[in-house]
Amino acid sequence: MITGLLIGSLSAAALLPQADTIVQASGASRLELESFQGEVVVRTWDRDAVQVQAGNSGTPTIQISRSGSTISVESDLVRGFDISHAVDFEITIPRGFDLTIEGVALDVDIRGTEGQIEVTTVHGPISVQGGRESIVLESVNGPIHVEDARGDLEVTGIAGGVTIVNCTGDVFAESVGGALTLEGITSTDVEVGSVGGTLRYQGSIQDGGTYKFGSHGGEIWLYLPGNINAQVDILTLAGDMEVNYPGAPTEPTKGEGFPGLTEKEMSFELGTGSARIEVETFGGTVHILRQGG
Repeated sequence: MITGLLIGSLSAAALLPQADTIVQASGASRLELESFQGEVVVRTWDRDAVQVQAGNSGTPTIQISRSGSTISVESDLVRGFDISHAVDFEITIPRGFDLTIEGVALDVDIRGTEGQIEVTTVHGPISVQGGRESIVLESVNGPIHVEDARGDLEVTGIAGGVTIVNCTGDVFAESVGGALTLEGITSTDVEVGSVGGTLRYQGSIQDGGTYKFGSHGGEIWLYLPGNINAQVDILTLAGDMEVNYPGAPTEPTKGEGFPGLTEKEMSFELGTGSARIEVETFGGTVHILRQGG
């Protein structure tokens, strides 16, 4: 049976059985959660309190502690007592709380936050809607989806795809074994790279901005707005390029290259050339198209 427990202030660590626990924030501004495996669902509310609901098929013990402005939540699995069962968390935090989640095999779903977010897991997907200032997400083996963030993004998916939708701020993203998709991006600083998957970008090209796209073996698709001001430089070492954008040359030039490679280059200026777009691929094809056709 899940019980409800209200804790006023945490002067020391509280060891709790499988529980539904509410902790008064009382000036806290960050939640840190560590768990070995399971599901973590985070939602927000307007109360000055943190609610922690945890359970699994066994009887996990949850440790909740506070240090300064940080409330920490930890399962006994992290401390090595029992790694045979997953612990599922449902966490509700104040909307402006910063959030740090770390684990080995976690499925993480975060919605509605307006603070900083940092999530690291080895196995499992990460899904984030919201976030402000700084959002850092990393999954070694699992897809990552982030949407409606308003802050600087650093996203790494080693063996899963990365999708970033309707986000504003600087973007650094990389994917080793999956597709990398960016849609509805508003940014002056974008750096993205894919080793084996397709890279797609649809978003703004702002005056004075820097946009770097790289791929080893996957295709690169850039859908650029009309009437942009940018210097565009494209290089393929053993791939090809298809550029269908007003103002671009009809054919690439042959680069100096390396023995056995058919290096191709293309450079052109659009408008005032204020922004810088750099595209490089080893063996993939670069496609640059005007957004909307």
